[in-house]
Amino acid sequence: MQITVKHQEAFVDEKIYVNVRGLSPNSRLKATMQMEFPWCSGEVFSSYAIFVADENGEIDFDQATPVEGSYKVADSMGLVYSLRQSKSSGKNIVESISIEKPIIMNLLLESSVEKRNIQFERIFKAENVIVKQINDTFTGQLFYREHSNDKTILMLGGSDGQMETLALIAGPLASRGFNVLTVPYFGAKGLPEKLEEVPLEYFEKIFHWIENNEITKTKDIYLHGTSKGGELALLLASRYEQIKKVVAIEPHAYCFQALDGLMSGKNVSSWSYEGKSIPFVAVDYNIFFKDQQDDIQKGIPFGFVSTYKKSLEKAGNKEAARIKIENSDADILLICGKKDNIWNSYDACPEILESLKIHNYKHHVDLLIYENMGHPMPIPYIIPISFTLEMPMNGGMFTSGGTIEGNVEGQYESFQKTIEFLKTGL
Repeated sequence: MQITVKHQEAFVDEKIYVNVRGLSPNSRLKATMQMEFPWCSGEVFSSYAIFVADENGEIDFDQATPVEGSYKVADSMGLVYSLRQSKSSGKNIVESISIEKPIIMNLLLESSVEKRNIQFERIFKAENVIVKQINDTFTGQLFYREHSNDKTILMLGGSDGQMETLALIAGPLASRGFNVLTVPYFGAKGLPEKLEEVPLEYFEKIFHWIENNEITKTKDIYLHGTSKGGELALLLASRYEQIKKVVAIEPHAYCFQALDGLMSGKNVSSWSYEGKSIPFVAVDYNIFFKDQQDDIQKGIPFGFVSTYKKSLEKAGNKEAARIKIENSDADILLICGKKDNIWNSYDACPEILESLKIHNYKHHVDLLIYENMGHPMPIPYIIPISFTLEMPMNGGMFTSGGTIEGNVEGQYESFQKTIEFLKTGL
């Protein structure tokens, strides 16, 4: 076998390419991939594919469709995105996350006469990216390069409150030439324990720090928010003129009721200002339980999207709860999937775009919609989609929406577009 590999050592979001020549024409080649996260040994993920060489004895992984395997279409990243857990020691892969060491992926190629092993290193950050703990008027992590004049991105995660997972996105973004500041907005010192009436004044402290800190020292702030963090990013942009770019991934157009985990919390807003709840749409979880039972009886996966749709239809205060994004002074990138099953971001994003058009919004706005994407994390090829797409719940199957292929396609393209958008004008 003669093997050509591209991106054997590369960032976690980059594609790898494998080409194998010198095989017997029409012979079979088995490819097996195994991966463990560096912070979670013993949790093994595996995938495989069987290919048939062409008449020249060649297999190009980007062009060849497996005749058998864990994925079904020609794709150089098929073995990566189709990884499924094959061994577990009971650890939680989203705990104790560290981006200091690369993910190691081992590829075994087996023909009828030969075996070859290839090791891939998937790095989270460039060597010159520093990760600094911040303990000031707020807590967080700053990802940066020394002696740079990089723009600063404030990164806001979703309603799970998982701060550690933000490092998986912040490292690759910082490596592309940005300061990235990740912060919690609930469940931390000085903040509400749950996602309820989070004070916007908290972010004024962060904006002041970004403006005056010797590393960041800028008045222009970029926001990157996912899911509930996307709702928050748009809300902040509508109120603070120092925000100049917003990436809102799977966001909503309205402020919603407080959350207690996955379910509604107190009958107050998720957000507050000057001690008062910001107008919000109440989320009726009686709708969720009814629709959930209906879906379970039908034998189909369920989600929260119908709960949010129907709650909006019932709301008598939609305009008051609508985020007035037309008041912002920022370029905006909206990203959503048509199959989002967490909430109806696919309804929300076009609604936001239409509202901006009606108000003759003067800044750049772009909307990326992906046909078979649901509600994945906004970077590809790290946490296998199979691990997060579906999970047993309440006697049925919960899904975040979309297909494995559709989610990965959306993740990859939208992350590249995110980098382009954030770099525009620099």
